[in-house]
Amino acid sequence: MKISKILAGMSAAALAASMMSLAAFADETATVKADLTGGTVSLIDEKDDDGVVTKTGVLTGTNVKLSDVCGIDVNVTVGADSAAKIEAGDWIGGGLGYNSESTGWASKEWSFQEGAKDVTGVKAADGSYDFVLKGTDPVFADTDTYAQVWLQNWTTEDFTFNAFTLLDKDGNPLLVVESDKEQGGNSVDLSAYDATEVTLAGNGKAKVDTGKVRVNVNNPWGEDVDKLITPADFEGVDAIAVTAEFDAITDPVDFAINFAIFSDNGPQYWGEGNAANKGCSTEAVTVNADGSYTFLLKFDEPLTVDGDLFLDLQSAFEAATDDDIPFAAKVTSVKALTLKDAPASSESTADSTESTDSTDSDESKVILVDSTDSKTNSAATSSKAANNASNTNPSTGAAALAAVGVALAGAAVVATKKRK
Repeated sequence: MKISKILAGMSAAALAASMMSLAAFADETATVKADLTGGTVSLIDEKDDDGVVTKTGVLTGTNVKLSDVCGIDVNVTVGADSAAKIEAGDWIGGGLGYNSESTGWASKEWSFQEGAKDVTGVKAADGSYDFVLKGTDPVFADTDTYAQVWLQNWTTEDFTFNAFTLLDKDGNPLLVVESDKEQGGNSVDLSAYDATEVTLAGNGKAKVDTGKVRVNVNNPWGEDVDKLITPADFEGVDAIAVTAEFDAITDPVDFAINFAIFSDNGPQYWGEGNAANKGCSTEAVTVNADGSYTFLLKFDEPLTVDGDLFLDLQSAFEAATDDDIPFAAKVTSVKALTLKDAPASSESTADSTESTDSTDSDESKVILVDSTDSKTNSAATSSKAANNASNTNPSTGAAALAAVGVALAGAAVVATKKRK
């Protein structure tokens, strides 16, 4: 039997096995949605004195029993303020634990300083952390009439709860409880640029100017809160990227960069279709849910900062005063961008290719498949309980098996692709 047929048969069998295992793992851990805003999750139905259910528990409708729960893993995303404090080693802490008839108010303290408290926040991804309480004995009794798991932050407010994962006695996930809150945000491709993160003097805020809401990045005539950057940092750049976090968004709001260098020939942008626009371009971004959004301003020529620099995120949202703004916004990142040098073309490349083709034998031609084009949105995946580092995490095992199956399937293609 030809080796190509043997490999093809082996890879097909392995692929089928990996897909079966993947399905088994997928069925093993259920995922439900719940309101995680306050950092407390009710496991069983809560009822009033008349027996009417006032809050549905996350275990309702699942095959997980209350007495199966032996631990929790809480995944959060921290905002810019907390991230800066963590990086600086400043104190951030709180509590987490359980609440029921059988446990009472059972609390452990957490922090980001290793060993300082019972639980240490472990980095799962950029801006994302896990807080884990493990045990081998059941936390709750099946006779409890209420049962909650919770996490509190005592020092900052910019925590977003992504998921509460209930763990069994071996530390494996029983049930993943994800936030039912729509996650917003966007992704902007900056791969064509060399990016320099500039130092911010603050984070700014949403405020009203001429009846419209905007977030100042640099307003030379504003207050200190309106001056976040140093204009000289943008001399010679080809583009500027501004990232801002929005909170308490209930209705979609369009924001776009407004920009000007106040000089004789300075570029300006004041909104789509404005007659004064020249020398630069950008596009509005619809902020439709809480999240982090990036705005990109491109210049026709490298920027010359020869006058006052104005830069903000402008919306058409109307409000009478700052107190009337129903949402919050703050700038978390500003990048100075310069275009990368284009790779030099070479005739020798074509010659080399022809030379390679001419020396091909009748042996199997290897076909290389670049798997790096497969990308996922990090904003969405950071909320998954798959951030757990446990080797027994079903999602991790499933991903590995799927990868093996794909690799072997690729091997079959390589082996069977013969040069005619």
